[in-house]
Amino acid sequence: MTSGNSLEGEAQRFAAELTDTVRGVVGAHVEAFRARTLHHPQTDRVSVHQEPRTGVPLAVGGVPLLNLTAEYRCVWDSQQLFLAVETSAVQVYAGAKADSEPLFRYEYTRSPGGDVPGAHIQIHGHRDALTYVMTRAGTATRRGQRLAGRVAQGGGVPRMSDLHFPVGGSRFRPSLEDVLDMLVRELGVDHEPGWREALATGRERWRRMQIRAVVRDAPARPSPCSRSSAMRSACATDWRSRKTTSLASATCDPAAVVSTAPVTKRIVGRLTRAHPGPGACDA
Repeated sequence: MTSGNSLEGEAQRFAAELTDTVRGVVGAHVEAFRARTLHHPQTDRVSVHQEPRTGVPLAVGGVPLLNLTAEYRCVWDSQQLFLAVETSAVQVYAGAKADSEPLFRYEYTRSPGGDVPGAHIQIHGHRDALTYVMTRAGTATRRGQRLAGRVAQGGGVPRMSDLHFPVGGSRFRPSLEDVLDMLVRELGVDHEPGWREALATGRERWRRMQIRAVVRDAPARPSPCSRSSAMRSACATDWRSRKTTSLASATCDPAAVVSTAPVTKRIVGRLTRAHPGPGACDA
């Protein structure tokens, strides 16, 4: 996670974590994720994807039903210290192979162009009511103008996949674990006995990374725990001893606010009662 490591080395670690998560949910037969450097005149990038690119086969009762693909393009962050996802695409297809048009896809672009949200979901399907609304879209925005112009010129009926539903932005977008969780719970795809634990581990790892990134994004608003070494020491000591009087300081540790377990809910409840207004730890 530092500049002393290679970009491809960090991406290989990320690929191994993806492999562990997917195999922990679906099974050991899933092809591993690999990292491959894509040389560029200005900046190197690393592609993280399965090799071979067969996707993740998903079955119900042993019968193939869906196929999931996931690919990430990674770069160094702006400080050249941490691995950052430049673009990602998680797509789910009907059938055993990833071909033709997906059912839906989660996409992310770190530096989005135009007015498409950086993190979004697109649904490939059709519904008459939604198509009717889209044919009468307003023209106050560029995307609205393009859609209306296409309809006026006979460019075809608008599709649901033309809509980009925003999902959490750069720091709070869904992870691969969220997509796998939905497929298991909603569609009942076959899964390993320890699938919940595999998803919990992957989610915690993802959320810890994102919370640390959020803290780095707001250096101008330090929490009380970052103002002095003495306070940082007290914060860590009190967290370990679980003193109620120090809960407000303890949650300034980014890694301490990840879990959604009941203990965190109790902590948040105490903090809300003790600090009803915006807190200094709100980075």
